[in-house]
Amino acid sequence: MRRREALAAGGSVLAVLSAGCLEALRRDDAWRELVVDPPEGVYVPPHADEMVRYGTATAVGREISLLASRPHSFWVVADAERNRADVRSRHDLHLMATVRDAETGAFVPAPVTTTIRARGADTDEPIDRRSLWPMLSQRMGAHYGDNVPLAGDGSYVATIRVGATTANATGRRADVLERETSVEAEFAFDTNEIEGLERRLIDEAEGRGEAGALEPMDHAVRGDVGPSRDPGAELGAATSGDIEYTATLLDDTDRSGIDAPILAVTPRTAYNSFPLPFAGLAASVARDGERIASAPLRETLDARLGHCYGTAVDPAILERGDELTIDLETPPQVARHEGYETAFLEERSVTFSRTNRYRGRSSAP
Repeated sequence: MRRREALAAGGSVLAVLSAGCLEALRRDDAWRELVVDPPEGVYVPPHADEMVRYGTATAVGREISLLASRPHSFWVVADAERNRADVRSRHDLHLMATVRDAETGAFVPAPVTTTIRARGADTDEPIDRRSLWPMLSQRMGAHYGDNVPLAGDGSYVATIRVGATTANATGRRADVLERETSVEAEFAFDTNEIEGLERRLIDEAEGRGEAGALEPMDHAVRGDVGPSRDPGAELGAATSGDIEYTATLLDDTDRSGIDAPILAVTPRTAYNSFPLPFAGLAASVARDGERIASAPLRETLDARLGHCYGTAVDPAILERGDELTIDLETPPQVARHEGYETAFLEERSVTFSRTNRYRGRSSAP
């Protein structure tokens, strides 16, 4: 049996809590002691952090927002391996940027860098310059972020540079999203303000440490923000490994520039329906248990579905087959906030059957 409870009554965390003092839990690692053995999947983390918004600007078809919270640890992912990135004494805040398609609201996969300078400084030398990690959190969804150092309280200017999208942008949005852009955000850093941001304890009664997720913030990057899907084109939906897959056949080829319909798959997180970028997916069609066609799915930004993965497909292949299988070959290469660090790491498959159109079922490797 997994231990998901806090430390025993004699342990340091409960001793602090029973004394009515949460000061020890200001340490990032102390909060983790409240969930000592998380499940292998999406789970409710032990706390929720308040954030401060530094600004939002729109440039070259992208809406870019800059936010911050107190520094905290997270997990970086390489293939199916994860490693924890701990808070260091030099870190002053956890800086976050959201990048959306300004027209559809969809998350935009792209390289994102920040350069921070002191406002009014005599030198143009930056205080910090870095590439932000693509990240996933239960309250914000997909975003970019990292723990960063500053030079004490004061005014700063952050330049956020967003490169051309790494996804296949289709339709009229392609020319816009395949261009670089940058915005500047001025902000005042106050150590007391950051340290004073609320860090709310999630009670056991709220499911702490159990399968589930926190409610997203109002400005979270959701997977269902784009225009509605044509229900007549949906091939099926299934869930596997806390990922909800929906397969859709898009036959309006003028948007993609390809003279064939597009098989589009939208993988979303269970509970909050967040998009899962930077993953590797493939599709195959089988008949009577024999594979008759297969292809990798390319990460795509579609004007109607938003963030998805797709490939051109001959409809006759789908008609000949009796099963459509979607394989997660590479887990989403995004850093994880607590509650997601044990999820979406295994190669799994979902299969849609043609019985009564396509119906989904899932399987582990």
